[in-house]
Amino acid sequence: MIPASFRYQRAQTLAEALALLSASSGETKIMAGGHSLLPLMKLRLARPETVIDIGRIRELDGIVVGDDTVTIKAATRYREVQAHPEIRRAFGGLVETIGQIADPQVRNRGTLGGSVAHADPSADLPAFLLAAEATCRVMSAEAERTVSIDEWFIAPLVSALAEREILVAIELSRKLPAKQTYLKFPHPASGYALAGVAALWDQTPEGRIERVRIGVTGAGTLPFRATGAEALLTGQVVTPETIRQAAVRGAEDGQYASDVFYSAEYRHHLATVMIERALQKLME
Repeated sequence: MIPASFRYQRAQTLAEALALLSASSGETKIMAGGHSLLPLMKLRLARPETVIDIGRIRELDGIVVGDDTVTIKAATRYREVQAHPEIRRAFGGLVETIGQIADPQVRNRGTLGGSVAHADPSADLPAFLLAAEATCRVMSAEAERTVSIDEWFIAPLVSALAEREILVAIELSRKLPAKQTYLKFPHPASGYALAGVAALWDQTPEGRIERVRIGVTGAGTLPFRATGAEALLTGQVVTPETIRQAAVRGAEDGQYASDVFYSAEYRHHLATVMIERALQKLME
């Protein structure tokens, strides 16, 4: 598996990367850790004319803790995110999610922003980011803008990034629901999520759910919010029956398609099962 020939450019600063991207012609790809892009290039499913390496740009690496938000810069490695004290304190679901991504080698080199920009509908991160209502900051040589994670996933492997933009950071609120989990049913060979569910909620002392957010990845043609389940659960006392009903309702928010491995009906059923299991895990 050898990629098609391409021009390689390494940027030392964000300004240089944006300038190279703006001046490039033909298909151009941004690479940070390379764990999403390089396999596609080796299979020749991606054939960029130019690859711009941003993996050593210091201003794109690191975590900034603000009063209300935590900003994870795009080139921050998974292992750095997982080990950060504030991430471990406030975002247990994200720590749990990263712990189920691939293997230690990938988590040591892969980047959070690389996965988000790649927009793989079977990746683990989208479930948590959707549940957390994350915001993506993107830049071009001319402007900077923000994109809600709800608007990020356009099609499989297609994100809301414009042709000459770079994802520079992901922002998370520090006021997320306190109880968080991520649970997935992995593909037995690849480890990708056939269905992965991130569930977050707060409960009153009486056991009623005040806030609940549920993100699903892998099962649908795109990652999705299980808003039907959220609406049903809000204000309810948690019981096994309400969880079962919420799982059925939440799975209806996804769009499913058959492929060479599984039918759309199976994927819908699996989403239902995994939503229920994730909610049961929070209840326990």
